[in-house]
Amino acid sequence: MKISNELRVGILVTISLAALIWGLNYLKGKDFFTTSNKFYALYDNVDGLVQSNAVVMNGYRIGIINKIEFLPDHSGKLLVTLLIDNDIFISKDAAANIYSSDFLGAKAMRIDLGKSAEAAQDGDTLNGIVESSLSSKLEKEVMPLKTKVENLVVSLDSTSQMLRELFDTNTKNNLRSSIVHLNSSLGSVDEMISSDNGKLKIMLSNIESITTNLKQHNKEIGTIIDNLAQVSDSLAKADFASAINNANQVMEKTSQVMEKINKGE
Repeated sequence: MKISNELRVGILVTISLAALIWGLNYLKGKDFFTTSNKFYALYDNVDGLVQSNAVVMNGYRIGIINKIEFLPDHSGKLLVTLLIDNDIFISKDAAANIYSSDFLGAKAMRIDLGKSAEAAQDGDTLNGIVESSLSSKLEKEVMPLKTKVENLVVSLDSTSQMLRELFDTNTKNNLRSSIVHLNSSLGSVDEMISSDNGKLKIMLSNIESITTNLKQHNKEIGTIIDNLAQVSDSLAKADFASAINNANQVMEKTSQVMEKINKGE
């Protein structure tokens, strides 16, 4: 039987269209040569899940999202239809988790088996769960730290404002003047103690002369004076000069700090 050219063209076009339809559905995850069970899951929010997203279990692809639609009761809930290979065991209490499959936020569905040994039947509804995305988890972890940092910045700003008000021009000038006067007073005391002709040494010499005279006239007075002499010796040997020098160094450092504050450092 001779086949006409028109018939040949028709058969070729039909085969091409069938191959195209099968290829498009295969790319979407549908395979006409593989039988699937249909399951459902109910959600308040599918978090960006779309039709043809993968359904996986233990990291292995077992099906696809076939359809997503609103319930007709106007409740706003979404019914997701899953097509899963019929040779895959799905427990009766399995959960359908919507999760982020990568760092870019692409969504997929993961089937987590439950403890039941009974298999879910074609047309059953699984427990629908939406897991928090990576960005949501990071936000929950970072938010407390962000709040603490903001509070710290506010506290530092308040402290700096108080310092600016405390160390105004008049206060800094008065404090600087007080440090200068204190330095001068300490210098005078240092000179009085350390100088060979210091007044304190002259006074101690006079006391020593008086006590010597008193000791020659009365033994009891002499004993008391000896005790006083020991105290005076201890005072004379005390390192007043070193203490005053240390105090001078502290005053100089304080003056340097005040100058830095005045310069805004």
